[in-house]
Amino acid sequence: MIRNINIRKSKILSWILISLLLWVLVGFILYPALKTFLISLMDESGLTLSNYSELISTESNLMALKNTIVLGFLTVIICGFIGTVLAFFINFFDFPFRTLIDKLLLLPVVLPGLIIVFAFVQLYGESGLVTKTLEAIFQLKESPYNFGGLKGILFVHGYTQYVYFYMNVSVAIKHIDQSTIEAGRNLGASKLKIFTSVIIPFIMPALIASSIITFMTGIGSFSAPSIIGGSYKVMTTQILLSKANNFMSIAASQVVLLTIVSIAYLVVFRFYEQKKQFTASVKSVSIKRIKLRSKLTKIIVMTLCLVLVTFIILPIITIIVLSFVKPGTWMIDIYPREFSFDNYIKIFSRSRFLAPFANSMLMAGITCLFCIVVAIPSSYIIIKKKSKIKVLIEFLVMLPWAMPSSVIAINIINAFNKPTVFSFNKVLVGSYILLPIAYFVSLLPLMVRSTNISLQNLNNTYLDASKSLGANWIQTFSRVVIPIIAPGIVAGLLLIFIRSVGEYTISVFLYTVSNKPISIAMVNGIFEYEIGLAMSYGAMIIMLVFIGSFTIGNQS
Repeated sequence: MIRNINIRKSKILSWILISLLLWVLVGFILYPALKTFLISLMDESGLTLSNYSELISTESNLMALKNTIVLGFLTVIICGFIGTVLAFFINFFDFPFRTLIDKLLLLPVVLPGLIIVFAFVQLYGESGLVTKTLEAIFQLKESPYNFGGLKGILFVHGYTQYVYFYMNVSVAIKHIDQSTIEAGRNLGASKLKIFTSVIIPFIMPALIASSIITFMTGIGSFSAPSIIGGSYKVMTTQILLSKANNFMSIAASQVVLLTIVSIAYLVVFRFYEQKKQFTASVKSVSIKRIKLRSKLTKIIVMTLCLVLVTFIILPIITIIVLSFVKPGTWMIDIYPREFSFDNYIKIFSRSRFLAPFANSMLMAGITCLFCIVVAIPSSYIIIKKKSKIKVLIEFLVMLPWAMPSSVIAINIINAFNKPTVFSFNKVLVGSYILLPIAYFVSLLPLMVRSTNISLQNLNNTYLDASKSLGANWIQTFSRVVIPIIAPGIVAGLLLIFIRSVGEYTISVFLYTVSNKPISIAMVNGIFEYEIGLAMSYGAMIIMLVFIGSFTIGNQS
């Protein structure tokens, strides 16, 4: 009798927790998206398609849509080539410092895009260090290239987004079956035939998955198009322009179109991915790396590696060095000559300059807290429970993955510019908490995927043992599951924290005077010609990135 009562109480509590979870997911993910869609169909007269008619008939909006799609596809092509070539180079050959280079190649994925854009501007812009150096060496009267427009955006994307292909293809290469390759050789197949018939099918799912992530990241890019895009307008910059002019119905329509493009690409390539699954029919034997024996080959490879490493770390070094430039001293010379700690002293001695850093740290902490509360139970239901509601929860937590950051920002604005039941009858637009909520929505899929991996590796024997000892699922979850998957949770939270601290796209849509983050302070510093101050903010973020990356490495 007592056992039945406990079971009933456990079920009631379970449904209460699931209901609260659904309330959060619906209220902050699904409802804002539906509200934006509804607003896109409204004008003064009521329901209408006039907003979409205006978008289709306006040349600037059509051009922005076309540019966005072109940018997405070109980003996939360029990053796919760079990332795949590097993955084969690192994983097929054995050479000195290979492991170190492998770690360095992953560095851009944890660096905020805004910092990379500013570093590249300082290096390759019209007055950049590399640009002016080339002009001085070759005695040129003008810059040898134009770092702006589509080319500049793609240059930044190539640096920041090749990592998706590199990571996924590297994992796929490590699972290529050496015995299959040997069997092909024994049957007389040429190297080209083995590459096209064995290796390509093995890595195809990784290529498709990487292209999906890269395309959605590319069309949702805001930092590079807004800072160096110039006349090359894309949907994200047009959305901000509409929002700034208070044309929220037009902004909503642009958001819907951008979301449709993103989801269409996702659906098509996910369908294609399902048809291209490839599984080895024999026990997998890892491929053997080819050792470089020729001295000349080693010299060439090491030279290429040195150039590659220099290119990767040069933007980081540039940010750090320029952060020490003495204010008001670097005006005419190509290279800065006077250095000091004045920028850092200015930040830590004046509350006005310290506030953005403190805001970013606090909001990142709040974001992590939200992610813990929502992602962990969501993952547990998705991976370990047989509840019928798991499909809905999985759909809701992964929905933001298909939404660019600017889309999420507009959805949040549309949803909470009036009192709602989800905001406890309060207007959240203009409040401090809205920015961490938006960060949480955009980063939730990342946290859920990280937690899913930890739970997938959790042996069900522990869960069965807990149940056999009379523990309900809540006790099992808190006393068994959480302690075992804690390292994976910590690693996911550190990544969420790093991403939140340097986030720019959502911030530019939602920040207020009270919660101005460090990314906005960086942009203000650049436009106010306080380059050293802006770079100091960037260097502080880089420091956090390195600390977080080191900690994540130790966790794994």
